[in-house]
Amino acid sequence: MCFLAVSGVSDAYRGPAGTEALIQYVTTRLAQAPDIFYGHGSINAEMEAWILVHGLLEQKVVDSIDVHFERIVDDCLSLRLRERIPAAYLTGLAWYFNRWFDVAQGVMIPRSPIGEMIETNLRPWLREPPERILDLCCGTGCLGVMAALAFPGTSVTLVDNDERALASARSNVVRHGVSDAVEILKSDLFDELNPCLYDVIIANPPYVSLGELELLPDEYSHEPRTGLVAGYDGLACWRTILMKVGEWISPRGVLVGETGSATVNFLNAFSSYDIYWPVLDSAVRQEDGGFGVFVADAETFLR
Repeated sequence: MCFLAVSGVSDAYRGPAGTEALIQYVTTRLAQAPDIFYGHGSINAEMEAWILVHGLLEQKVVDSIDVHFERIVDDCLSLRLRERIPAAYLTGLAWYFNRWFDVAQGVMIPRSPIGEMIETNLRPWLREPPERILDLCCGTGCLGVMAALAFPGTSVTLVDNDERALASARSNVVRHGVSDAVEILKSDLFDELNPCLYDVIIANPPYVSLGELELLPDEYSHEPRTGLVAGYDGLACWRTILMKVGEWISPRGVLVGETGSATVNFLNAFSSYDIYWPVLDSAVRQEDGGFGVFVADAETFLR
């Protein structure tokens, strides 16, 4: 988290519009820098600047826009430009579907398009309100937390095999007031779960291939390799999930998954599955024209 004070910025940011002016300053600096990649919660320089400034304000490092805060912003901006550290790691917070989520360094930054589907209560795929929801490879727990908020009274289980991710998930469960509805377990996918059937299984596992990893922008080097890479074709985790999911999904349940850049490989490898690829309003289309997320009814896995 970047809370050091170095060189100042300008007296211009201490007026009534100080926040907006500071965001514009950061936006300009980012836009002028070559090879900056946006994709860890933002899509352009302006959005990244907003996340950086408001993320630091949300952490309440100061009471107002003053010279000390300007120096903090300037220091974080220097790190963003020089070391290509995504804004979420500089502030300790990720902005995801209009909510702040704690994200420690070494934990995957929230950005899954699945969030849009949860925002719409998984309509029209979910036929009735779920009783139990499982969030596999939960990372910060953002999807499971959103599900707990979207479906009050539902029991949600967050699962990850990384202690740093689970620590962030615990923070976010408390931050969003869903402790009574959510349990957090350390498990390698289904391995440590108690026997149970889930009406919704959300899966956003690693899906980057070994070859693709070498081509990713520098910003990805700050994320955990284990949260990105899934074998030679990006499908190592998905093979395990699809082999076992039938044991854990209820007859009325749905699997909501993200395949991202491995979508073409996924389609080729699992062409026999009856899977729907939704069109999303807020997500950015991938090179293949889709959004890299799918929905499948339990019947697909219970045949």
